[in-house]
Amino acid sequence: MRDKIYGLLDHPSDQLGAYGTNAPDGVWTGRLDDRAWGRSANLFCFFTDTGSGERFRLSVFFDKQYRPAQGGPAMDQQALGSVFKVTTRQGKSGLSRFMTAEPVGPELTD
Repeated sequence: MRDKIYGLLDHPSDQLGAYGTNAPDGVWTGRLDDRAWGRSANLFCFFTDTGSGERFRLSVFFDKQYRPAQGGPAMDQQALGSVFKVTTRQGKSGLSRFMTAEPVGPELTD
């Protein structure tokens, strides 16, 4: 059973606008901070790059069962705070495409 996911417009967090759509091309490690339903049968996934601290918004879509474009777990079922090896690539529109996600483990605490 998945946690409640809010729509982008009625999400209780006021921090989601701070996430960019310009994730780096290639592989990086990201912590899943939050999720929100979009308006185009998509799910926005909000990640923090654990190496740089930068924050990025990536989308997964219904037709892929809310999985990254080339493989990975269904992001609507993943726990917040989970860490993934993420692969992104710039799409034709200039937005980052969420290509793959591989679970790494829970966020480590000091």
